[in-house]
Amino acid sequence: MKPQTLFRYCAAALVMLASAAASAQVTRAERADVHGLTDASAREVATLIAQPGFATAVTGTLADRPERGVALSAVMARFDPGARTQAARTLAAQDRQLRQRKGLPADGADLLQVRAYVPAGRRLADLPASQLWVAVLPRGDDRHWTTLTAYDAQGRSHVLDARIAPTFPVLIVDIDTRRAVQEGMAVVNAGLQARGLQSPDRIRAAADGTASLDLTRLDRIRLADDQEPWALGGAEVFAVVSGLQIGAAEPEMATVTLPWLDHDNTDYTPGQPLVIWGNYRFDAANVQFFEDDGDTNYQALLIALTDGVKAALGVFVPEYAVVADIAGAILKAMPTSWFANDTDYLDSLYLLRRGENYPDRMGAANNAKVTLSAVTLTE
Repeated sequence: MKPQTLFRYCAAALVMLASAAASAQVTRAERADVHGLTDASAREVATLIAQPGFATAVTGTLADRPERGVALSAVMARFDPGARTQAARTLAAQDRQLRQRKGLPADGADLLQVRAYVPAGRRLADLPASQLWVAVLPRGDDRHWTTLTAYDAQGRSHVLDARIAPTFPVLIVDIDTRRAVQEGMAVVNAGLQARGLQSPDRIRAAADGTASLDLTRLDRIRLADDQEPWALGGAEVFAVVSGLQIGAAEPEMATVTLPWLDHDNTDYTPGQPLVIWGNYRFDAANVQFFEDDGDTNYQALLIALTDGVKAALGVFVPEYAVVADIAGAILKAMPTSWFANDTDYLDSLYLLRRGENYPDRMGAANNAKVTLSAVTLTE
């Protein structure tokens, strides 16, 4: 190996290690802050349960679909329209801090929400509102959760089993991850575009003047049952599509939200565009699925997909084999903590081809089973 080439590889490796270390340190701090804020909010809501009118506002709003959750700000607006109480001001301030910790714009919608776990055959109204406990999700990898904490109206803490669901309704204060993912993916895609790693759609023009756009459509997907704790609720899944740019030795990447994919071990038939072709050299791309459980900082995710991926790839010749290498670089660039509770890696589909159909294609991790169809849109 030439000294110049060796130097470039070593430099790239050092940049990647430094970036990963810094990102991991920031991620750990952000996750601690996010958990601390949600825990403090759960305590605040528990004390409010004893206040006349508050519990009724919560249970009344959640009565029809308790598992979906409602914004805490909406509940507080009904309970305290003028935001005169200290609790209203505290919760609003904690919501603003959450947006900052998650790398989201300051002027977006509130993220704190309250939802309920209600056992089968029971109703939220079965338990007197003043006796409801308010739980908060634990730190760390959800696969290793053993207990979680719930607070009562007197501020006392109670321990619940994370794997065995309670026999009574429980309120849960957490982050509206669906809203956060939608906003976060917009932040990431805008950042990829600004850094030249996401190209505008390439529409093909035919000799007769018609224009067309080739897509790969996600017709069906099923994720294996991973036995997540009862308190987590529905998943929020997003995909990272990657490949090589046309005309440049650069990665091409885009993120796609899958907001309807709530549960494992369930078939979903969205008919949603997954890969927009024309931007990928060799007409080949990878798709990787991740699940966001609430703690992700999207600015850190953007750094991982830009600086981290480029550092992991190093200097390369834009050959076909590099397409799959980009998917590997994405996983290498992710801080290890993102494979715990905040962003779980689900599966990878390598080297999908433009114009091809994939019935019942299994991912590399044997977790995602998908059916993909080639579609051409014309004017």
